Amino acid sequence: MKKSKLFLISAGVLALLIAAAIVFVLTNINTIVKAAIEKHGSQATKTTVRVSAVRIKLSSGEGSISALTVANPRGFSNRDLFSLGKISVGIDVRSITKSPIVIPDIRISGPEILYEMNSSGASNLDALLKNLQGPEAAPKKEPGEKKKGKEIRLFIRKLVFENGRVEARIAALGDRLILLDLPRLELTNIGGNRGATPSEVATTVATALARETAKVVTRSQGEKYLKKGAGDLLNRYLRK
Repeated sequence: MKKSKLFLISAGVLALLIAAAIVFVLTNINTIVKAAIEKHGSQATKTTVRVSAVRIKLSSGEGSISALTVANPRGFSNRDLFSLGKISVGIDVRSITKSPIVIPDIRISGPEILYEMNSSGASNLDALLKNLQGPEAAPKKEPGEKKKGKEIRLFIRKLVFENGRVEARIAALGDRLILLDLPRLELTNIGGNRGATPSEVATTVATALARETAKVVTRSQGEKYLKKGAGDLLNRYLRK
């Protein structure tokens, strides 16, 4: 067989393999993204992150994520700390094969946050922030797992939380139910020009939401807290 013919056959096989890989990614992109959110979110928070469904339309550069939840850290109730409701995502399709992948806009409508503080003065948000600031949990390696390829990096131009609600239960105040509105929260330029890993994005977003939630509870219940001798707990959030 001539070298030129062998080269053409090899090139044809390679093209078919690349085409098959692209088709696989495009037809399974919802499953791939869902698994990535759960994996990297759980590694960053050191608790369980779950997603009900992901729907991405690359043709229009739009996507949605349904029922993203973050479980309470160990030592607190078995309810979800964050339930992020409806999430709409804009995608710069031209950047999909580049680094970083550019996401112009993420809008999270109707997030629900649970704030718990026990009789020792420890809160679930404190525990989450401690988890986020510590070393990232290493993923379990499967037998025969191959070395990872190029790391995915993301640049999110704008991320907005809106129409959110906080449910607070504080032992020092009798564990009664306190319902509060969460003000609109906007984060911009997450990852910068170089981009951030999915775990870094999860850390940045969860940290900002946890701190904003703590401030809302603090400002609402501050005087009552201070009367209970918990002023130091409040001041650390108001200073941030």
